[in-house]
Amino acid sequence: MLNSLYKKLYILFTVSVMLIITFVISFAVASAVSTDRTNESTMFQRMTTLLIYQLENTPSDMENTIRSYEEKYHLYAVIENTEGQEIYQSDFDFPAQTDILLEDISEQNSQQQIVPEGEEDGTVTSQGGIYEITGTEQNCYYAIPASIAAAGQYEYQAAFIYPVSDLKTILVRLLPRYSAAWMLALAGVLVIMRFLLRKAFMPTERILKSQKDFVATASHELKSPLAVMIANTDSILDNRSLDETAKQAAGTIESECMRLSRLVKDMLILASSDAKAWTLHKSEVEIDTLLITLYETYEQTCLKNGIELKLELSEDTYPALTTDKDRLFQILCIFMDNAIQHSENNSLIEIKAAPRGKQISFSITDHGQGISAEDKKYIFDRFYSGDKSHTNKANFGLGLSIAEELTKMLKGRIQVSDTPGGGATFTILL
Repeated sequence: MLNSLYKKLYILFTVSVMLIITFVISFAVASAVSTDRTNESTMFQRMTTLLIYQLENTPSDMENTIRSYEEKYHLYAVIENTEGQEIYQSDFDFPAQTDILLEDISEQNSQQQIVPEGEEDGTVTSQGGIYEITGTEQNCYYAIPASIAAAGQYEYQAAFIYPVSDLKTILVRLLPRYSAAWMLALAGVLVIMRFLLRKAFMPTERILKSQKDFVATASHELKSPLAVMIANTDSILDNRSLDETAKQAAGTIESECMRLSRLVKDMLILASSDAKAWTLHKSEVEIDTLLITLYETYEQTCLKNGIELKLELSEDTYPALTTDKDRLFQILCIFMDNAIQHSENNSLIEIKAAPRGKQISFSITDHGQGISAEDKKYIFDRFYSGDKSHTNKANFGLGLSIAEELTKMLKGRIQVSDTPGGGATFTILL
């Protein structure tokens, strides 16, 4: 149970911390994308200002000047004179049609005065604001219109376009770095959580280990005196000179010794489970023979208690099953003891086995008082009993916990369900 709690807390804390880290990294990625876009915009504005300055001072070398920016920065430029005649246009295309982009720039620039007020001759260089325009393929561009006064004599109208890096391109560049940070964070969280939880669970594990060691030692130590007590009680009962009162007292002692012996036996089984000292002896099991043996073992007990015992064997041949026959039989005996204990007179107990895909199910069905929904959560816990009054002294609350331990050992699963009409059905799947 402690291991199960440890795993649940380990997963819960790790997932919680990693969700926070993921949120922080996602925020960092979003900020990096925004910063990247801002840097591109700033670079484009500075680049355009520098290019305009060069064109203003060296108009004769316009083509070479612009081409150097085209090759290095993938800048698109269109230059026209005051009469609207094209002087220069870059010879590469964007995913969007250039004409459409230029129209968008013209529309957005129509509201902006490029030439500063007070300059009537129109021969002053001025640079418009930066625009963000979207192409037909939903790709984005930055654009800057400008008016260039070349050497103070000629005026040109210019438009500069720069493709904005799309989100996918930015993420491809950023994600390796942030993915590595996330993986390192995950590795760190796994190690730290494991260390912290181990530290937190260490005192509890130490106490549980000491309890288990005590139970195992006490159980072993109790075997010998119990055997002596039972043997001496048998000797007393064999004495024919005893009066009825003495015989009755000796019989009570023997009965309680046998009950205590069963408890010690169950505790030793669980102690072996805790110590991982159980061994398996696997062999091929004849399922029908196993079920018939179980039926014959409990037939007289059921008759004595006024219970009908029914065995259902499949008409088809059972598939081959390789497992520890003795451990499987022990589990089924625990189910049978439990069914008999909770069955009433004239009720029915059914034994059956059936293939379920690649598994075989063994079921013991009773039609007794059944198990409440609240008790179902705890019936496999050690020393738990649905009988809160503890009137049944033969029930120590260990049988089903032993059955569960044995089932885990056989790599199987236990299921408990309500029997239609009342009662409970215990099933083991192997």
